[in-house]
Formats: sequence, C-alpha cells, structure tokens
Amino acid sequence: MNGDLSKRNHTRQSHIIVNARYALTRAEIDIILTLLTSITKEDKDFKDYKFTISELESKTGRKWNSKQLKSTVKSLMSKPLELPTEHENDWEIVNWFSYFKYSHKGLITCRFDKRLKPYLIEIIGTRILADFRHLLPMKSSYSKRMYLLLKQYDKIGSRTFDVEELQNILKVPNSHKLYSNFKIKVLKRAEADINKFTDLEVKLEERKRARKVIEITFTIRKNTTNLKSFIAMIREYYTNVLLHYTKDKRPIKCSKKGFLYYADEEQSYIDKKEAQKLWEYLHENRENLYVIKKSAIELKKHAFLSSIEFFKEYLKTNFAHKKIVQLKQGDRAVDISIFPNGKLYDMSGESIDYDNIDKIWNILYKLAKQNKLNIFEEE
Repeated sequence: MNGDLSKRNHTRQSHIIVNARYALTRAEIDIILTLLTSITKEDKDFKDYKFTISELESKTGRKWNSKQLKSTVKSLMSKPLELPTEHENDWEIVNWFSYFKYSHKGLITCRFDKRLKPYLIEIIGTRILADFRHLLPMKSSYSKRMYLLLKQYDKIGSRTFDVEELQNILKVPNSHKLYSNFKIKVLKRAEADINKFTDLEVKLEERKRARKVIEITFTIRKNTTNLKSFIAMIREYYTNVLLHYTKDKRPIKCSKKGFLYYADEEQSYIDKKEAQKLWEYLHENRENLYVIKKSAIELKKHAFLSSIEFFKEYLKTNFAHKKIVQLKQGDRAVDISIFPNGKLYDMSGESIDYDNIDKIWNILYKLAKQNKLNIFEEE
C-alpha cells in the first residue's frame, strides 16, 4: 500500500505551536513529526491520514507493533498542548489528534484536531520550517523541542529564555526543576544533540542574579563545523561576493554555479585540486571570512526588524536599563528605556503614558526602520 506518509521531509508549524506547553516521549513526538511532514501548503483542511505500520517504520526508522503503537497513541491522546495566549488569565488546551484507528490488517487512520488548523495549515504568525531528518536521530524529546524553539530564531542569531518559563514550556518534571539537573538533563543534552545532528550550531550562556541562574541565552548560527555543510552554506548565500583573501592576498569568490574563482582576474574557475585546498583554507578561517563579518550587522538588522515582536525581543535583550531614544510626550522630553521583562519606562523617573504604549512601540519600530535608532552597531 502507498499510504499518506509522504516522502517529504519538512514540517511547517506556527510559532504558537512551537511555544506551546506540552511534554511528550520520544516515540510520541516522532509520530507527530511524521504526520506533520504529510501536511502541504496546498492543503485547505485536515484529512484522514492512512498508512501501515511498515510505512511508519520506514518513515521513522524504528520498529513498531500493534501493542506498542496502541500504548503510545493512548498516552499521546492524554497529553494535550496548552497554547500561549495574549492574557495571562486566558488559557486554551487542545489535543493533537481527534482520533486514531487501527485495523487487524495493519492499517492506521488518524486525523489532526480541527482546532489546530490555524497553526498547521493556515499558519498564524511566524512559520517554523524544520527538516524531519534533523530531529529523528535525537533520543531526547527535550532536544527535539529545543531545536524547534531555537529554529524559530535562527535568523536572529540568539534566543533568551527565563529559566522558569522555559521549564514550563517543556513541562519538565519536578526532578528537573533544580537548575543543576535541568542544565545537565535538558540544556546541555540539547546543545550537544543540536550541534551533532542539525543544521544549527548553538552555544549556551547563563545570566545569574546573586548565585541563581535566572536566564539562559542560546547563540544560534548555521552549522558549518564540517566542510560539506560549510561549502553548501557558501554556495547558497554568498555567491559572487568577496569571501576572503589567500595568503598571497588574492581575493576569492564563489560563482553562482558553486565554483571558486579569483576575483582579480577574468573569471575562470580554479581547477578541482586547487579548489579543494582553497575550500579547506576558507573553512579553517570561517570565523574571519570577510563576507560574513561585513554582512553580520545587516543580517541582524534585517532579522530583528522583520516583525515588531522580534524588535521588542531585541530591545529587551540588548537595551535593558539603557537609553534607547528621547521622545516628546506632551510638553516634556522622555528618555525611553526598557526593563528586562520588556516593559518600557522613562529613565528620568516620570511615568510614561501607558494608555498610548502601543503608539510608543510603533514610533520606536518606525524610527528603527528609518535608521534613526543606533541599536545595531557592531559589538
């Protein structure tokens, strides 16, 4: 039987789903990810997905039987996800699937819950695209969740979490609430898994208050630790621009066809043997590539100004208790700054007109887009 488990390897989710609160086992999250690859952007609504156990085994790369599948599905159906809401007193709890059915012939039928349609088909808010093949090898369900949470910010370059908030998103057990355990069992495991199996390279940093770790930040960048990934990244993003100079000061570029050439002579591709040595040279010096250093600020600016939500996150992370800009409010000047929790305030001690707080945010966002806020200077 050729069932509905497609050969597609990419999943599409709204950031609302990615940031929802839920806890699943590795087997449960693998079933969800497997079915997510069958949803396409052309779909107008959910349908019944039909497939066999052998097709499920082929897709997930693991063995299944009827008893094991039934146990996993029953557990999954008892673990809804709690969607994030705008107001702290609001809540919404939804099941992943409306039903699962199994026949003695080995045919499985299921359907996603219709309440998830805005987040998996229509895609409200930011779309998170992930390659199913990056997630499958991870044995920790927390690593899979952390990858999706960080993938949302891969163009931003970092993501900061309040420790307690992240523990709530992941719904970790009480045994993981102690930070030392949380760090070992979840954070460092995720860091290692993501760097080993995925297209991202991440690094954990901590921020303490007194002796307590209250915030963690993951820096995020393209995983170019192996030569093959590095070459693919250059060919995708940096064609016909200056990459770096050779030891004898010759400028190196990569053509749109993916071949290296010297930019100080009429374009002629470097022979394969010499090109291999140059790729290795560029890879060894990847931290100092001219093109990447030159474009870092513009890439950061583009990413953080892609939405007002990302803009707010950037100010909260980088400008807490620092002057952002001076604005006129009535007949007085207001020095705008921001608390670490994201709330704006006047550094002079006066009260901001909080009835017009959305208007103030829109003014800041507009000024940033007009290059009138010096917030993206090179660090």
